[in-house]
Formats: sequence, structure tokens, C-alpha cells
Amino acid sequence: MAYQNSMASRIVSSENIASTGTSAQSGRAPFGSTIVRIATSAAVNIAIGPNPTATATGTRIDPADAAYFVIRSDSSPSATDGEKIASIGTATVNVTFLEG
Repeated sequence: MAYQNSMASRIVSSENIASTGTSAQSGRAPFGSTIVRIATSAAVNIAIGPNPTATATGTRIDPADAAYFVIRSDSSPSATDGEKIASIGTATVNVTFLEG
């Protein structure tokens, strides 16, 4: 589910994915995050899930549009069951996990 985020959200963590012609994954959504913001330097396709693989038919994110999605985070501070973001396309993809 994508939406425009018009309210303030606390940043939990942020990372860059070096996306290429093959699917590349982010780290897991950390405990406490409920939203992910994805911004990119060039058009990419993404997938979200426990172990996602991005394909050319995935959700497209263009460089002019940051996108926000609801995400399932780690269930506790020591858990490793949070969802990840995968991207494909030649770009730097910024993934920011937010509490919202």
C-alpha cells in the first residue's frame, strides 16, 4: 500500500542500496518501524517481503517521486523477521524506515 506521507515521522534507520541489473536487498525493517520511504536516483522496480526478489514487473519508482509503503518490522529488538526491500535497475536507492 503506497501513500503520500503528509505527517511527521521519526526516522528509525536509513540505508542505500546499490541497485544494478540484478535484484539487491536492503536490511530488515528494524523493530519499531511501520513505514518505509523509498527514493531513487533513477527508475527502479521494487518488491517488499521477507526475502524479496525484484523483477522488471515489480512496482516502479521514478527518481522524481519518493514513495511510502506500510512495512512489517522485526517483532522485537532481537528478532530477525522484518520485511526487506529489493530493487532492480541501475540506481542508488535510499531506503528510510520510519515510525509512523
